Amino acid sequence: MIKKMIYHILFYITLGFIVSMLQQLVFQGFPFKIDYFFWEEWLGASLYIFLFIQLQRRVLKSFIAEFKQREKTIPMIMKYFMVMQMLGFVLLMTYSVVLTSIIRGTISIKLKDILQLRFIFVYFFFIHAVIYITGVALRLYKMYNNEKDAKHHAEKSFLSAQLQMLRQQLNPHFLFNNLNIITSTIHNNPKLAYDFTKSMASFYRKVLETENAGWVTVKDELKTIQSYLYMLSVRFEDKLIFTIDVPEVIQAGFSVPDFILQPIVENVVKHNSSSKANPLHIVITTNETGSLLIKNNYQPKEIRNDSIGIGWFNIESRYKYLNAKAPVKYMKDDWFCVEVSLIKN
Repeated sequence: MIKKMIYHILFYITLGFIVSMLQQLVFQGFPFKIDYFFWEEWLGASLYIFLFIQLQRRVLKSFIAEFKQREKTIPMIMKYFMVMQMLGFVLLMTYSVVLTSIIRGTISIKLKDILQLRFIFVYFFFIHAVIYITGVALRLYKMYNNEKDAKHHAEKSFLSAQLQMLRQQLNPHFLFNNLNIITSTIHNNPKLAYDFTKSMASFYRKVLETENAGWVTVKDELKTIQSYLYMLSVRFEDKLIFTIDVPEVIQAGFSVPDFILQPIVENVVKHNSSSKANPLHIVITTNETGSLLIKNNYQPKEIRNDSIGIGWFNIESRYKYLNAKAPVKYMKDDWFCVEVSLIKN
């Protein structure tokens, strides 16, 4: 803390010295005359630059907030530039009178001749401009770094979410249930055991291939989720019914984040009850807005699962990483709906 304070003091003193030397050079030329008035100018310039930078910091807080929300940034930058120029000259006049009265013990305002006044205004206009441009550049650079760090954090969250998702798909309980189904049907219903094993192999192959998790065609994604839904339908028998009705033009012409439907369907099964009298019906189709619609008849379990938010968090993390519009959840009549946005190939 003390080291940082020393650096700041040296910074303002150095800037004040440069300003005072330039002023001496213009007004008196060579050789430089280091006298009482020079020390007075040096101290005054250092304090003034400190005050102006503190003023600018407060003003530029609003600048950054407005910069993030507006598209036309050049007029906004010029607006804040003019504001800082006016505030700078008001500060300069006020500061000069107050500093003079403190140092000399009296308020005595005496204007310089027109040439010197013209130089002073142009001179300080230039100083204000340099400080303003430097301040804006530093803040924009800091904002850029913050956004880059946020993107990096989103990427790390995405990778963590992906790892968690893959672990969920390969968890022993899920695999154990599937193997039990194969064991129980392999003698009584060899055709069902064969179809189930084929779907299981197709699904797990897709899980193991999912590394980058970018965009895939809707057709490829539906093929994966169909294997998953088929395994669920065999496991739950008449308690689960699924329907996939997506036009071929959508399947071939649009893309969706890879492996995005499985956690949505998994949440449906996890948080809804199903029975032969009231089977769980899962429908995957499209709506009038051109989005992929996953809906189910709403039959919430009486005992809620504590992990209700994990799967959805993983989905949102992936969409954030891909810079795409996240899925939307809502109720419509007696159906729980999830809209998944698509992009055109």
